[in-house]
Amino acid sequence: MKRAVQYIIVAVIVALLASAAVWANHCSQLEVCKSVEVVVLNDDSVTFVTPKGVIRELEVNNIYPDGKLVSGLDTDSMERVLNRCDYLESAECFVSNTDRLVIEVRQFMPVMRVYDRGDGSVYYVNRYGKKMVVDGRYHIDVPVVEGDFTGGFKPLRLLPLINHVERDTSLVGLVSMYTVRDSNNVCFVPTICGHIVNLGRVESLESKFRKLKLFYDKVLPRKGWDAYTEISLKWDYQVVGTLRSKKSPYIASYNPEEDEQAPPLESVVVDGMEPKVGSVDKQAVDDAVKNAFSKKKLKK
Repeated sequence: MKRAVQYIIVAVIVALLASAAVWANHCSQLEVCKSVEVVVLNDDSVTFVTPKGVIRELEVNNIYPDGKLVSGLDTDSMERVLNRCDYLESAECFVSNTDRLVIEVRQFMPVMRVYDRGDGSVYYVNRYGKKMVVDGRYHIDVPVVEGDFTGGFKPLRLLPLINHVERDTSLVGLVSMYTVRDSNNVCFVPTICGHIVNLGRVESLESKFRKLKLFYDKVLPRKGWDAYTEISLKWDYQVVGTLRSKKSPYIASYNPEEDEQAPPLESVVVDGMEPKVGSVDKQAVDDAVKNAFSKKKLKK
């Protein structure tokens, strides 16, 4: 008899709990969204995204939730609308405390500012390749890149180079901007003197910048800081400088599938020496690179 009573009590409690759950669910279906909270998760540096701007985006698209039933909120549509905004990297929407909508967004964080010669556009690019049109209302201090990016070569292919420079304090002060002729001729404009540095492809960056520092330390103080219009680091074990007083006779035919060959030596300077014919002593250059610039600064 006692056990039967216990079963009845348990059954009653389960029924009451089920009824309470059904009632709570019914009430939640009738709950109205009373407030909207917008949280910008990465506003610790440059801030150009505001809660008012995010709310205005929802209002323009007729999906602002304030005053609507919580059960009718389409958070997926809100996220899709916000993720299409070029000034946001991501957005997440969810209901909190049954009557409050929370919108968490990450503002666009560019890694470069691009001047596209191909179509004349100017925009920022983040590390995922998303673009944001430059707006005069704000300016973000990031590396400047110039080139024709309407074809197969995209700005993000420069990201390893930009990251390499940003990690080296001496290079950050050296590089003024990047300019791309094609995938075999990626260049940068240094802050010193009137020449351009051609890195070739975005590869072997440690070796190329060691050669450039060696050239700056050993050659330019002797030849003159304005002696060359271009310094090329494209080829292994060589630094090729085009003299300002002469026009280079070499015009490369571009094939993105092949490595270019070094130009003829009649009117260029190789490894900081006068024009000469013959192979370069690779071991001598390696030894010089290892010993040079261990504790020196670039001369300006």
